Amino acid sequence: MLKENEVVLVYANKIKKLLGANYMEETDEVLREIVEEITSIACDISNREWNDEKLFPYISKAVRAEYLTRGAEGLLSNTEGSISNSFEDIIDKMRSNIIKNGVRRLK
Repeated sequence: MLKENEVVLVYANKIKKLLGANYMEETDEVLREIVEEITSIACDISNREWNDEKLFPYISKAVRAEYLTRGAEGLLSNTEGSISNSFEDIIDKMRSNIIKNGVRRLK
């Protein structure tokens, strides 16, 4: 059974590969902090343990979204020139998906 910090490292490495060209070198610590925060929230929402692999798809999607929107925290939308971006609440979407897909354990 992996400890919390080992889970964070494993998840961070998997997510780093999934980010591919969108991953910026020298941001390992930032990625690990996001993984730790999102994993903690996902575990609280689902009542599951840190090393429960059923949470990884939800954690991965939320971490990638959070990582890619760094610097735009708190914005609902942004328009520059003719390019418009809309942002959704990443945590609310993750919570909804965990509950909707039956991953949440009831106490």
